[in-house]
Parts: sequence; C-alpha cells; structure tokens
Amino acid sequence: MAMEFDRDFDGYFSPDHGGTGISVTYTPTGGTSISIKVQLDEEYVDIDTGSLSVQGSTPVAYAKTTDILNIAFGDAIAVPAKTNLDGTTIKAATNYKVINYEHDNLGLTRLILEVQ
Repeated sequence: MAMEFDRDFDGYFSPDHGGTGISVTYTPTGGTSISIKVQLDEEYVDIDTGSLSVQGSTPVAYAKTTDILNIAFGDAIAVPAKTNLDGTTIKAATNYKVINYEHDNLGLTRLILEVQ
C-alpha cells in the first residue's frame, strides 16, 4: 500500500514546488512515446574486484510508478539538453535505455539506465 497519494509525488518532480524533476520522453519498447517527469542522477559506484577497485558512475532516474506501469527492460528515455540561464548547453541531449528497474512499493520506481 502506498504511503502517499500519487499527487503527493508531483511536488518532488515539479520545479514550481521545489522539486528537481525534468520532463523527458519515455518510450516503451514497441509502444507510443509519452512525456513524464523524472529526477535524473549520476550515482557513484565502486566495484571491488579483489585486486583492483573500479570506480565510476551510473545514470539513474526516479519516476512515479503510475507513470511507467508497464516498464520493461530495453525501454527508452530521451533527456533534453541541459542549459544554463544564458542558454549555453551544459550537457547535450542524451538517449538512455532502461537496463534495470526497482519499484519501492510506495509509489516511486528507480530506473537504472545505460547511455545509447
């Protein structure tokens, strides 16, 4: 059972309400594209192989579960370019593929992404 109502999550994704969400295009495999709000992050990873430690980051997105009810491996997310207030591009538009996802059973889903 969800701890919050779906509409309660809207503030997390709305810059108008202090959230850090951005609009992206979500395309289910073989389906129709829709615009959804996500929070995009680059999470730090550290893999200890025993003799050598590999460090880096992996792109992840958080979305309302109700926006992506039929999420599947291989679905696509297109993120627009990020610009500063002067219009200078900080990060180019990027296309991602969903390589894993984790429902929190409370209303949010964490998408593990791969750059395409």
